[in-house]
Amino acid sequence: MSDPVTEAMQDALAGEHAAVYAYGVVGGRLDYGTKYQKLATRHFDDHRARRDALIAFLRRAGATPVGAEPTYQLPTGIGSEKDAQRVAQRVEDRCSVLYAGLVATASGEPRTFAVTALGESAVAGLEWGAQPGALPGVEPS
Repeated sequence: MSDPVTEAMQDALAGEHAAVYAYGVVGGRLDYGTKYQKLATRHFDDHRARRDALIAFLRRAGATPVGAEPTYQLPTGIGSEKDAQRVAQRVEDRCSVLYAGLVATASGEPRTFAVTALGESAVAGLEWGAQPGALPGVEPS
């Protein structure tokens, strides 16, 4: 049985695997060199870096990091720039929720990492046109 911090890290890692996949699709469907294609490339790189950091945290904790799925179901097809924006907003919202869970359970370096990642995902969502929220990563009840 794993502890709550390891479980939250595994959940965040699974979310990062999905985010990397989604941004690969989003970036590949946008015209090269456009504002949103450049944004997709930057966020793809950001999520890969966070994925790699989570893998390192989990390995140092003696856990086997969860692997990526072969494919993921996107919330919508990407036939336009607006579709790409909606998918990216959902990705960042979901990552914010996962990192909020890690912030709530972790301490030390993993918590600091999660706080930073939560903020970065919240800002990324805004860059994609999401509406600002009072508490990013906290789902309204």
